[in-house]
Amino acid sequence: MEKIVYNIRYAIPDDAPAIQKIMHAAFEGYLEDIKNDYKLHALTESIEDILDDIKNQTVYVAVTDRNKVIGAIRVKGLTKDLAYIYRFGVLPEIKNIGVGSRLLAAAVDHCAENGFKAVALHTNTRFYTLARYYYGKRFFVHSTTTDKGYIRALFVKEITGDRDYDISPAFNE
Repeated sequence: MEKIVYNIRYAIPDDAPAIQKIMHAAFEGYLEDIKNDYKLHALTESIEDILDDIKNQTVYVAVTDRNKVIGAIRVKGLTKDLAYIYRFGVLPEIKNIGVGSRLLAAAVDHCAENGFKAVALHTNTRFYTLARYYYGKRFFVHSTTTDKGYIRALFVKEITGDRDYDISPAFNE
């Protein structure tokens, strides 16, 4: 495979169609990997939903030197102390070359720069490679739930070392 040159930047409205394609490809692959047919919200969101997130939340994209969007991640503040990562995906054909790690690092750096004490995210507990990935990035499992029809783990990364934050706003995400 030829080396892919890319950078991480804030998403712009013109990126919305590419972000939607990435989310569909990544989350359809996610469902295949975990052998589940649950209808994830990432597979039903509209371009308008993505544009709303670009306008109102923090959305990063990985973009090649040929201006092709190859990955995306979103972050929103739930409280002054807690942020939440969602809709994190990379094109399946370029997985495992570091794009996701750079996107995640950008999201965590954003949280640190904006004074959040912790950042949370959910993932399916049966997706072992993803759970190991988050452990490797210094996230820990706070709790699990079956409210979406499968076992979801709430992963948390403490940013400041100050454990005085309320995790409960992440329960409903």
